[in-house]
Amino acid sequence: MESSEQDISFEELAESKPTEIKSLAPDYIFLNEGAVGLSATARCILDELRDWHKKTEKHGSKSIHPSYLLTLDKLAELLNKYRNLSEQAKSPPSVDLALRQLVDYEKKGKNKSAFIYPFLVRNGAKIQARIAIASPQKETKTDVSPYRTACFEFSEELIDLILQNRAKKPKLPDEDNPGAFLLHKNKAGKNWLFPKLASLEAEFSTLLKRGFQPYGYIPMTDFLRDFLTYATKKNYVMKILPDYHIILDDLQLNPDGSYSNQPEVIAHYRCQADALEKFAIPYLKELSQRAGYGLFGTRITEFEQTHIQMVEPGKKQNVEKVKALISLINDYPFDRETDELGKKVSETCRLSVQIISKLMEEKEKLAQRKEESVFKSLKSKILHKIGEHTFQEQTLYRFSPEQKLKSSGLSDTMRYPALIDELKKEISDQYGMKVIEKPDQTSEIYAVDPGYMAAVLHKLSGMATKNTAYQKELEIAKEIGASLNNPKHPGLNAKLKAESIVKLQQGIQAMEQLEVERQRSQEFAKKFNLPMGMLGFVASMILFLIASVHFRTTGILFVGIPVSLFLGLMLAFHFRNKEKSDILSNENSSASGFKGEYGAMSSSDDYTSEEDSEDERLQSKGETPKEKR
Repeated sequence: MESSEQDISFEELAESKPTEIKSLAPDYIFLNEGAVGLSATARCILDELRDWHKKTEKHGSKSIHPSYLLTLDKLAELLNKYRNLSEQAKSPPSVDLALRQLVDYEKKGKNKSAFIYPFLVRNGAKIQARIAIASPQKETKTDVSPYRTACFEFSEELIDLILQNRAKKPKLPDEDNPGAFLLHKNKAGKNWLFPKLASLEAEFSTLLKRGFQPYGYIPMTDFLRDFLTYATKKNYVMKILPDYHIILDDLQLNPDGSYSNQPEVIAHYRCQADALEKFAIPYLKELSQRAGYGLFGTRITEFEQTHIQMVEPGKKQNVEKVKALISLINDYPFDRETDELGKKVSETCRLSVQIISKLMEEKEKLAQRKEESVFKSLKSKILHKIGEHTFQEQTLYRFSPEQKLKSSGLSDTMRYPALIDELKKEISDQYGMKVIEKPDQTSEIYAVDPGYMAAVLHKLSGMATKNTAYQKELEIAKEIGASLNNPKHPGLNAKLKAESIVKLQQGIQAMEQLEVERQRSQEFAKKFNLPMGMLGFVASMILFLIASVHFRTTGILFVGIPVSLFLGLMLAFHFRNKEKSDILSNENSSASGFKGEYGAMSSSDDYTSEEDSEDERLQSKGETPKEKR
């Protein structure tokens, strides 16, 4: 990071609290009729701004849009037409002075004649800042809030993109010298620590600074304040100080639970601790020697021996060392320093200690953030899996939330109820769901994508017809379907074609009718063992037939018919529970002859067979979700 960024006015940001951009207090630019106190360049810029606003109004545009405003990159071309201006007056230094006069930079904008505010645009794959200038000069004073709001709202989409990408790709410091970019020469030529250069405010100011080139950067305090308000509201940033924020990064984890990228808090902590050590130790030595604090000089030497010379590799910013450094700084009697150097060293060290102390607090919260990141990832995976499973399998996705939490590495079982409630809410907001509570205080969740509900009911109906083990899942699917129908879910069957939904529902009705007939057969089988009854009847008739032939009389045969019927009936009733499996086997055998149209629909094998013709697939399934896609 460049040292010239030290000019960014963080102090002004710290003085004010974030406010909603749409509820800003009026901020005015004032009409300077006589151009009092303005350079020739500034007066020409005001003339151009007045003409620019008039041209915009002539085109009939009443709304404010950044594209209608004059931008800084056009300024050089516009000033070239003024022949009364010397080349010196058109040079970047003269324009710098003119811009600062127009915004009343010295008095912090109390009597500004123009308003400067950036907005973001795309330039190919890059994002750039354009600096807009506004000064209608129609009234004595003009409220600039509409210009400010229009420019920022235009930039919101790109701000989201920048912060989202930044959260996924943390900036890693130099391993050997992590705090180097915070140490620069000050105006007096001394090495100095600028701890706020690590903040997100400074990072974003770099982007704005490029938009001012070739002119000097004027701190965009208004924009940075609006940016922080917006980023805080959308939970993009973490506050360390009022004027020091860091990105709230997405904690990326390896399968073993370790961080795949160094967390942003750790990176800032390492940079600040390294920079403070390299700044504070030399100045503490200088100040203590100058004041004759021999004992304090001994403490510095002991600190260097213990925490610098004897430190193991990889522990250059360990907690014990940083705490010892902070203790050393806090114990130095800065209140006895009378010259400017001592006061500035004290101020800088205390600011750095304040930042590091807050970073250490946030570092301790990483374990909680890590768990939140794991749970967030788990939720995302489950939601994705529900949709994927419904699309591919066309059945309910079943899982145990307790088991999912346990397998993800979340060991705090006390938090399980709250996490499961949150998971249920996420699922119910997006999908159809049924929760089955178990006696052991655990639960089982059945979920389905409502966009394929008819296809799921159709397939489960077919599977339940062939295998009663699927009957429970079918009943749960029907309950979910009923809940999605009342009130009707906007996404119900939305991923299926209308004609296919009709075919699927007809198939479901046919299979339900088949199930009713099967249940009737089972009820009959519970009362009579038909095979045993037939066997008794036939055996008895054979005996009576033999007797009729032997005695050469048909009377025995006529007597045998009712006797055989009675005997068969008694046997069927007596053995009604002993041969039920044979009845069910015969029932399925007889039902297989019904497999002409709807039997094919209920077959899970036919549902996925690659050998079926297209017509057979349409008849058996109506339409699979893949056909619509």
